Amino acid sequence: MPISKSRQSPFNTANESGGDRLLQIEAVYDKVPVGLCYLNKDGLVVTINDQLSRLLGVESEKAVGRNIEDIVPHHAQLLRKALEAARRGEVVPDGEVEIAEESFMVSAAGVMNDLGQFSGISVAYTNITDLRQTTRKLQETEQRTAYALESAGQWIWDLNIPANQVWRSPQYRVLLGLDPNAAEKPSVAWDILHPDDRAHTLQAFDDALSGRNPFFEAIYRVKRPDGGDTWILSRGKIVEYGPDGAPMRLLATSVDISMQKRIEEQLSSTVELRLKLEEKLLAANRKLKNLSERDHLTNLPNRRKFSHLLRQAFAQARELHKSLAVIMVDIDYFKTYNDFYGHLGGDDCLVQVGRILNKVMKQTGGSLARFGGEEFAALLFEVPEHDVMKTAKQMLDAVAAMKLKHEASPSGFVSVSIGMAIFDESNRSTIAGPDDLLNLADTALYQSKREGRGRASLWGAFR
Repeated sequence: MPISKSRQSPFNTANESGGDRLLQIEAVYDKVPVGLCYLNKDGLVVTINDQLSRLLGVESEKAVGRNIEDIVPHHAQLLRKALEAARRGEVVPDGEVEIAEESFMVSAAGVMNDLGQFSGISVAYTNITDLRQTTRKLQETEQRTAYALESAGQWIWDLNIPANQVWRSPQYRVLLGLDPNAAEKPSVAWDILHPDDRAHTLQAFDDALSGRNPFFEAIYRVKRPDGGDTWILSRGKIVEYGPDGAPMRLLATSVDISMQKRIEEQLSSTVELRLKLEEKLLAANRKLKNLSERDHLTNLPNRRKFSHLLRQAFAQARELHKSLAVIMVDIDYFKTYNDFYGHLGGDDCLVQVGRILNKVMKQTGGSLARFGGEEFAALLFEVPEHDVMKTAKQMLDAVAAMKLKHEASPSGFVSVSIGMAIFDESNRSTIAGPDDLLNLADTALYQSKREGRGRASLWGAFR
């Protein structure tokens, strides 16, 4: 863009050397892809390239020699400040202006003449619209990422492995209750670990470094300023290696899992409580079952329990071709005992007789139950007939040895009558079930009573 040297104006050069300099500036201005102009020290336009002319909507010839307030009224003040800063020898800061809905960065630099005197400034208008849009989109992306990380309770961290320094994204401070406005500076790696979690976390890190695990993963606690702990789950991988293959950088994310941990603890407590309740319930059921199968007075199995044991034992004896003996025991003259000593005395008699009979049965491997009223019933499995008779004799002798007084009895002491029935190979076809065996023992008991009480009778021996 040549200048007419016949025109005399404040911006004409004072000598041929200055003119050459201006021509050099114009030659450069027309070749660069940005808007350029040169302002003299008074703020008059000395030269302007076509790009800036089109941008400002003014013809080059009409712009030359005019005041900047006339050419760019909306940001003339920006250029005046640039002139003053350059005049003082200061670095001129960049500015931004909007022209025709586009953004431009305005950069200026001082220009000196051949004598080293300040003569004006060179100004460049660089279109940064795309850059601003890209920056804005980047900022929006960063903001969305920040919101997403924060709402998800996460942050990003970058570990410089050789330096053992870690950088953490700002969400780290927010999520741990730290000052969110404080600048996050690189800090020593693993300095936030709870002492109790340090060993297994560093082991996980070492596994990732050595390649034993392709990823780093660890759960650990971090102290909060309020004294509490935040549970953290961290996952990451080595993203950079040195020329020698040594790990250089670990990039990872961390997430606050304190809520999950609290839920796990609550669930664990609930499960533990449930197990305890179940144990108590089982114990209560066992106790209830035991009570339902026990005689409350003698604490011996009751008739219900005896009937169950009898059915089981009979089925087993039939299947295995074994013998099974049922022994029925009845306290003699017990009604008169109750009438004479009262019901409390009668209860005491039942307890003592039951205790001594049970002692005899334990010695022979049998089981005893209170069948009802003053009757007791016993089972002997796979015991020969002579041993069954021997056991009955021991029962009679044990009760007699108690010397429990019975004023209403002819003998003056408490005695018992016993009836026995044995299921074996000799009567397998005639005894159909456990109730039949029980009835036969009961028949033998009444035989003992008919013969004078205080004795034992075996069914079959008296037929």
